[in-house]
Amino acid sequence: MKDIIIVGAGGFGREAYYLIKTINAVAPRWNIKGFINDIPVDLKSKKIDVPIIGTIKDWQPSENEVFAMGISSPAGKEKIAKTLKPRGAIFATLISPKANVCPTAEIGEGSIISYPSTIGDCAKLGSFVNVAGSMVGQDAEIGDFSTTTGYVNVTNSKIGKRVFIGSHAVILNDRRVGDDSFVCAGSIVFHNIKPNTKVWGNPAKKVDW
Repeated sequence: MKDIIIVGAGGFGREAYYLIKTINAVAPRWNIKGFINDIPVDLKSKKIDVPIIGTIKDWQPSENEVFAMGISSPAGKEKIAKTLKPRGAIFATLISPKANVCPTAEIGEGSIISYPSTIGDCAKLGSFVNVAGSMVGQDAEIGDFSTTTGYVNVTNSKIGKRVFIGSHAVILNDRRVGDDSFVCAGSIVFHNIKPNTKVWGNPAKKVDW
């Protein structure tokens, strides 16, 4: 059995920890070795039963280790992947046993699909994509390092790389959201969004804050 190390001990890292425990309860796959994190964190107060075992910047992966990306920030995920993968790190793809994932969907390395997410027919998710309780429709595409949060609805649209979509946002049919964009919570995206743009509202419009 491989050891799994969770990268990041913040809120999403702890969610990854509990997701791994849920997966292991169905069919044991990994021994949870602990967390690596560059900032000291008190995990005992969070009732986590494994420790922080080192820092991201100093960790050298071994042959028996795989990693879980416990970070939700798109830029943060990319930075960590570029730090650890050249050292030989392999990232596990975590899918909740309760998630509804169509067998025709494609999901890349290091992605995390939590309950109650649904991933539709022929959807394509890149590497290190977080789908946290969201609906991703048939034929949708989500680029590397992007994150959707609770109750997001992505229809048959194309989401670029390093995009963050806030809770309860809706991306309507056949829209395109450019790389490095930020869709604020509750927004309804009627029109294509250019790269590196923050939008908010119904209909979603560009904002500068």
